[in-house]
Amino acid sequence: MKNLFLILVTVISFTTLSFASNIEDGSLAIVKSERVELSLESEGQKEFILSSSFNVEDENVAMNFVSEVSMVQIFNSEGELEMMFPIGSTKVNLGMSLFEDGEYRMGFMVDGMEDVQFTKLTVK
Repeated sequence: MKNLFLILVTVISFTTLSFASNIEDGSLAIVKSERVELSLESEGQKEFILSSSFNVEDENVAMNFVSEVSMVQIFNSEGELEMMFPIGSTKVNLGMSLFEDGEYRMGFMVDGMEDVQFTKLTVK
């Protein structure tokens, strides 16, 4: 019985952690490191991004969304479209090898949302 209770508590803990957001209240920055900074344009966007992280070893930004992302658009600092990728998943991984140092605006086409959701990416 003790083992069953321990297993149940462990499963519930991991389930709760998997649904918890790592995005702080009051802050629009969702990833902040020496190499990269990713921030939202509004507080309302926290509703559809579950988590985000930057893997230093792989130089990769990983984001988990509530709904499927069908497309990612990347604009340079002058507003010109540089890249566009079809995604078709709730997980988006972007390698920093795609970017030179500078500021970018990334647009996510998220299922169930009429407007493209933009974030600001700064690569250092």
